Amino acid sequence: MTVIDHSIDPVRSILVPTDGSDAAGAALERALAIADREDAVVHVLTVMDSGGGPLAFGVEDVHDLEESKARLLEGLERRDRTYDVDVTGAVRRGRPAREIITYAETHGIDQIVLGRTGRGAVAEALVGSTADQVVREASVPVLVVPDADVTDD
Repeated sequence: MTVIDHSIDPVRSILVPTDGSDAAGAALERALAIADREDAVVHVLTVMDSGGGPLAFGVEDVHDLEESKARLLEGLERRDRTYDVDVTGAVRRGRPAREIITYAETHGIDQIVLGRTGRGAVAEALVGSTADQVVREASVPVLVVPDADVTDD
């Protein structure tokens, strides 16, 4: 197994996948702080899950969802200017983990910062989590930020 030492690599671009959750908001806040310190650009990515199955969307539903995700990205880009950071946004359709990894590879992302929400063990076992898949498959460092409201029981 080849080990790559990323500790000396400069962070010039950070990818923050978002679904509008509190955990994604916490991840964005962390990414903005890092980007401000490192003089990096933040890419905010929203992925519409097109996995199909019993929860598949109709064409009209997908259109409405795409519009709402685009508005979410616009809102993130107009955020409070606490940090002096350039932010760019994108919306993709596909399987979230795969789209996140592909976007990172295509755009030369140096680090991925994403939120992890607390889900039950049964849901994790059945579908896995996007964060877990990204951590396992990404070729760049991944920082996982837990939702502040998640507590261990």
